[in-house]
Amino acid sequence: MSQTKTSSDTAATKTTVLVYVVDDEPMVGDVVQAILKLGGYESVFFQYPNAALKAFTEAKAKPDLLLTDFQMPQMTGRELIQHCKKIQPELKTILYSGNVQEDTVAFYPARPDSFLRKPFTPKTLIDLVKSVLTE
Repeated sequence: MSQTKTSSDTAATKTTVLVYVVDDEPMVGDVVQAILKLGGYESVFFQYPNAALKAFTEAKAKPDLLLTDFQMPQMTGRELIQHCKKIQPELKTILYSGNVQEDTVAFYPARPDSFLRKPFTPKTLIDLVKSVLTE
């Protein structure tokens, strides 16, 4: 088998799922990234929503999932989801929060695909990510 064939086979089959994690608390972002890694997902962490939006806008290969906290400086997770879905309407999104209830989020025009209440267990996060990605 030639090297070229192997390289093209690998490039043709996307097996890695990329998740953007956005949280203004680096410790929470680190924990979420560690959980995602255990689940077999690749992730990129952003502490600032503006940086995440800039990276999303400029990325040639967009993430498969945006996992974001609700309450952050600069813009809320809901606003970040709204901006990203304008660019890529089929983007899968999960919004999580420790202080906002899911029914509150239902009133916004740009809704996440799912909502996760903090604190959450690693199993809950991985199961939800799998579920949202397969919808």
